[in-house]
Amino acid sequence: MSLTELFDDELIPVLRRLGDRPKGAGQEAPSEADTAARELVWATLADLGELRALLPVRLGGPADALARLVATAEVMGPALFQSPFQDTVLAAELLAADGRHDALLERIAEGTRTVAAAVREHGTDEPSRPAPLTTHDGRVSGTRRFVAFAPDVDLLLVAGDHEHALVAAGAPGLTLRRHDDIGRGDLHRVTLERAEPVPDGLLPHGPSYGRALARARIVQAGYLTGLVHGALELTVERVKNRSAFGRPLAQHQALAHRLAAAAAEATVVRSFVRSVARDGDTGQDIGSTAAQALFLAADLARDVTAEAVHLHGAAGLTEEQDISVFHRRAAVDTLTLGSPTALRREVAALLAARHHVLGD
Repeated sequence: MSLTELFDDELIPVLRRLGDRPKGAGQEAPSEADTAARELVWATLADLGELRALLPVRLGGPADALARLVATAEVMGPALFQSPFQDTVLAAELLAADGRHDALLERIAEGTRTVAAAVREHGTDEPSRPAPLTTHDGRVSGTRRFVAFAPDVDLLLVAGDHEHALVAAGAPGLTLRRHDDIGRGDLHRVTLERAEPVPDGLLPHGPSYGRALARARIVQAGYLTGLVHGALELTVERVKNRSAFGRPLAQHQALAHRLAAAAAEATVVRSFVRSVARDGDTGQDIGSTAAQALFLAADLARDVTAEAVHLHGAAGLTEEQDISVFHRRAAVDTLTLGSPTALRREVAALLAARHHVLGD
């Protein structure tokens, strides 16, 4: 089996609905069938070797690891596959830089350990500046919100401004409470009260965090370009079959031009994302370009899914249409690793700093 066979046309509609929980679902766990299906897909990704790209080269990871991770995320996008994939990219990079967790990295690559990232203390926080994390006698306390997959993973990487903590999901002192979210996902508030990290689980906050965040962002951008591709495919099929004024919508020039423009923009953004990934694999600093790629992909995802709902007509607003799922997921997934507004501020600050250095 290949990656494209795993995310084939028959399975994709099923994957889009996995973990889709109705508003007000409360604290009950997702259905066992959905959880089992997500775990099976994750295990298959490991069997296919897709998670080996999470390993550093010294542990046998490929030299083009970031490009491979982006390619995997692009395939996941049309399926809206909800998983800790992007979080694991962030965590694996930090663990590799720390140098004390090679055995854990191998288990992550084998698919037998999963990690979720807990970064925001408040909804207005940005991942580039993690909130403080209180440590005392080797134990950690703090609150993180909007943490995806918290009940499903083995470990939580809790980011802090001075150090990060790797905590087992069932550790004493760690409690979870589900948030409602517009994407009908499974976000949680994580509260730590003197929770004990795993051995060697306190990681310093340094330059490695910025590099890890940039790599996770470019993978997220790849996922969003895949999401856009999926939304466009659904919409093209819809306008071929929906008629107005006696002919299919696809034959109306104005609508055809709008879809063609969206497809062209999607192609340009995808090419930029892939280019940044290749730069990252050659060791270049991709902090600013990854942020640029992510806000471009995020803007595109929101614009295209909104247009797609419009072109589906009134039916596009209903729960039965997959395009409504794309629209809801885009609203959430475009914010997970930085809002577009904050990303633009980051890029502006980085470019200004670079200009200042070159001017000196």
